[in-house]
Amino acid sequence: MRPLFTWLLPALTWGVVLWRARSAFAGKANRSLWGSFAAIAVGVSVRPAAVETALADLTGVRDVTLLVKHLAGVAAAYFLLEYVQAVRGRPQPPGAARVRLLFAGAAAGVLTLLFFLVLPHDYDGAFGIDAHYGDPGVELYLGVFNTVFAVATAQATVLFWSNRARVPRGTVRAGVTCLAAAGATGVVYTLYRVYFVLTSGDATQLDADGTPVPLTDTICELLPAVMIILFAIGLALPLAGSFAGWVRDQYVLWRTHPLWADVTAAVPQVALGTPRGRLRDLATLGDRSVDLTHRAFALRDAALILRDGTEVVPGGAERVPHEAAPLPLDGMPVPHGPAAGRPDADGDRDEDLARVEARWLRTALRHRARNLPVPALPAILRAEAGGRSPREEVARLLAVANAYRALAPDGEPAEERLPGRDRSGV
Repeated sequence: MRPLFTWLLPALTWGVVLWRARSAFAGKANRSLWGSFAAIAVGVSVRPAAVETALADLTGVRDVTLLVKHLAGVAAAYFLLEYVQAVRGRPQPPGAARVRLLFAGAAAGVLTLLFFLVLPHDYDGAFGIDAHYGDPGVELYLGVFNTVFAVATAQATVLFWSNRARVPRGTVRAGVTCLAAAGATGVVYTLYRVYFVLTSGDATQLDADGTPVPLTDTICELLPAVMIILFAIGLALPLAGSFAGWVRDQYVLWRTHPLWADVTAAVPQVALGTPRGRLRDLATLGDRSVDLTHRAFALRDAALILRDGTEVVPGGAERVPHEAAPLPLDGMPVPHGPAAGRPDADGDRDEDLARVEARWLRTALRHRARNLPVPALPAILRAEAGGRSPREEVARLLAVANAYRALAPDGEPAEERLPGRDRSGV
């Protein structure tokens, strides 16, 4: 596990620090989170021997990396608490932020004083202290750090877990859950480390060079790594969810562009801004959910504009092909046979509605282009109230666009056009 600590964790944490560097200037919560990861990155970066030697030569203190590691841990704990309180959004008691700052500052000051005045400095590197477990000064020093770290991670765990229900389901809630799990892992690590040191005593062995063998085991090495990885995953999951949503929106915009281009060419007043080509529209960066929602509702507005001055046709004016399906007077096929009464019957109805609307739009656009009267809106569409939410409107838009793409230029479904046969069936 030592190579994991030495190289992978610094690379991972510094990657997160660089990734979120811009967010450090976007509010207190983001700044605190960035500060926590920056402190963690400093703490895990002093493990390589080259860094230990460089810091020892620079300061003249052979085991100064021990102090740097623990001060970075205190700073990470402080910034983590500030982040949790910021995202929690609840009013805090007066002076609570100052108390947290004084607590962290006092802990850092006590650690520094104990390091220089009490701790022995007879070995190089951060593991020299391992040869003196059982010494009262060492126990006091470690007790201060473990207290700060345990309090911070325990409070972060409680606050993250208690706020899970306040965030939307999906990747955001999964991210908060990972952050809570990371805090819980930190608590477990602290408790296990105390137990391990107490049960192992100060019987640290020395290697052939006279350097103390680190008093640790696989669990002590693994738990901090798991904690940091869970923190990184918790931050990455909401971003991954946002990216997946962006890809999904881009896909729907790509699929609906042919219908959208025909509609805006005939009814340009429903378009916001200058219409773009399909590839240029796909290359647009940023959040596309607003564009997609506008496209869905603008399609309904265009249908209202196209139908102006028309009458509702009597039943049967709009034929919807269906496999031997009985057609009611409004031209809408009803579920029959084994499909009747099944839970997916509503899905069949939505598909038929999309085909009716797509055919009517194709015919209406063709007539408008030829300055001919626009055919009346089928009664089944006139009775349709539309989606109850933007998501339902987007789903309807995609269904209509797919049905529209399947139509031949004259408005008939392409799969129903047989060679040598005209629309009358001859």
